Amino acid sequence: MNVSTCILLLLIIPVFPMIISDFCCRKVALIWLIILAVCAVTVAIVLYGLNICATNFILNLAILIYMFLCVLMYVYIKNRKISSIKHYAGIGDLLFFIALTPMFEFRNFIYFLIGSCLAALAWWIVIYIIWHKKRTVPLVGISGCLLSLYIIINVLI
Repeated sequence: MNVSTCILLLLIIPVFPMIISDFCCRKVALIWLIILAVCAVTVAIVLYGLNICATNFILNLAILIYMFLCVLMYVYIKNRKISSIKHYAGIGDLLFFIALTPMFEFRNFIYFLIGSCLAALAWWIVIYIIWHKKRTVPLVGISGCLLSLYIIINVLI
């Protein structure tokens, strides 16, 4: 196992407690988000270098800002007030994706976002439609599972 593989596996350490916490309590501790951000920046710098890490961060942050503004506009048009945005996404969800921005190239980050949203939609369909329970979607937990799967596949290949 080489150094880049070991460094990539570092990301699973903060992701695992966030998955458990999000599925169980629907909360993510800020300390784990900070640790994830530090690990993601470290992984990105070691694997890609500072310039690519910075480029990834800027491009991926731009798409997150764009998505956030679109959701904000949708909520405003639907409810005629911006304050209800908290019902659609938690700050922990946004911070989780921001923490991961340096380590994904733009195209892969889009794939990760789409995959996370589709998995979250599948979760909601199972919980709400099939079991008739009104529950929120643990987006960090679902995205963390996908990230862990992505890391394990990259380590094995």
